[in-house]
Order: sequence, then C-alpha cells, then structure tokens
Amino acid sequence: MSIVVTLPQTLLDGLRAEARAASWFAALGEPLTEGDRDDAGAYVSNLGFGVMEIGQARDWPDAERLLKSPEWAPAWWDREEALRRKLLAEAEARYPERALWSSLTELTTEAGDLVHGKAATAAARMGHAAPASIHVAAGAASQAVYHLALARLAASAGSPFESKFRLYAAGRWPLGVIGSRLILF
Repeated sequence: MSIVVTLPQTLLDGLRAEARAASWFAALGEPLTEGDRDDAGAYVSNLGFGVMEIGQARDWPDAERLLKSPEWAPAWWDREEALRRKLLAEAEARYPERALWSSLTELTTEAGDLVHGKAATAAARMGHAAPASIHVAAGAASQAVYHLALARLAASAGSPFESKFRLYAAGRWPLGVIGSRLILF
C-alpha cells in the first residue's frame, strides 16, 4: 500500500497572497533601509558567503551596467542553482511529481504576469530603462517566487530564498554579486 501525499494547498495559497501583497520594484533607487541591509546580509550568509558589503544601483542604466560588469561573480548564481536542485529533489521526493510541477508552473506563471507589470511601472516611473531590462527584472522576480516555493515545499529552514524574497517584497531587486559586493537596486 502506498501513501499519496498531496501538495499543501494552504502553503501555495499563502505564497500567492504574499506575492500579490509584495511591493515589487517600488523602492528601486531609494536609499537602503536597515531591513534591506539585514535581509541582504541574511541572504548572502545563508548562501555561505559570510559577511559581504552591500552596494546599490542608483537607476536603471546603472543596474544595466552592473549586470554586464566583467566583475559579475557567478559563484552566487552557482550556489543558488545548487540549492535549487537540492530543494527540487526534496520536494519531488515528498509530493507527486505531476502535481508539484503543475503547481510550480501555475504559481510562477501567475507571478510572472504580476511582476512584469510592476517592473514596467517602476521603469516608467524612473525612466531610462531598456525594454529588455524590464523582462530581466520580471524574470528574476518570478524566479524568486519559484525559489521560495521550493524552499517552503521542501521545508528548508533558514533558506536564503526567504530573505531574497523579502528583498523583492520590500521593493528591491538583488542584482547579484559583483566583485565582493552584493548589489541591490
């Protein structure tokens, strides 16, 4: 006899509500708050980087320049990707694969639609954003929702994806590690 475990719909519905309530991209270019710095510090620490300086992009052209920097460090991306694969394997072991993948696809599609509009609004408000940058920002935000869903479905305590999502929810866009600094926009 096998036991069928269903996806925790309450968890997924709660995440949808968090995504709808988030202040996606609303604080771009604004001075960093203590909460932003705390969440950024928790994010890099939980990724295994320890203490890291937090930098900031001033506007869309600055963010675009930083994203193209030759000092852009792929190590943070590699660590996120390794953690994503680990969490996905844990979630796949806990839940029926078809239901898991369907729910994750639905959730990220909904989030993508929401955050694209928010990124476009922020770009229009600030001006000087390349159209491709709006898509990049929305894709990164949608991925943050996906990562958070995996962390919660895998019951991963202390996940860096919790603090990364909080940065987005506070209106920031974590651009990545450039040199030895985590850059927020």
